[in-house]
Amino acid sequence: MAKKNQDKSEEVEIRRAPKVLAFALTGAALGVVLAFGLNLLIPDATRSNENVLGLLVIALGSLGLGFGVLFAIAFDLISSRRTKRALVNRVSK
Repeated sequence: MAKKNQDKSEEVEIRRAPKVLAFALTGAALGVVLAFGLNLLIPDATRSNENVLGLLVIALGSLGLGFGVLFAIAFDLISSRRTKRALVNRVSK
């Protein structure tokens, strides 16, 4: 009975999927860097305490995180069209 299962071939799909967490963290990091850059562009006379920097970091960090996730989902949809099919044989020990 085991020989019968080894001879049977199955068709599988092979594709590469992006890691969403890496895209999300990269987007958040870019948002935080942009927040620090925008904070430096505010003139010293009109800049308040660290409140503005904190709000910019939270707002732009979360916005970057969202854009990173959206980019990962879009990349996943594009890469799902490039799936390859292969015939495989199941090996049992």
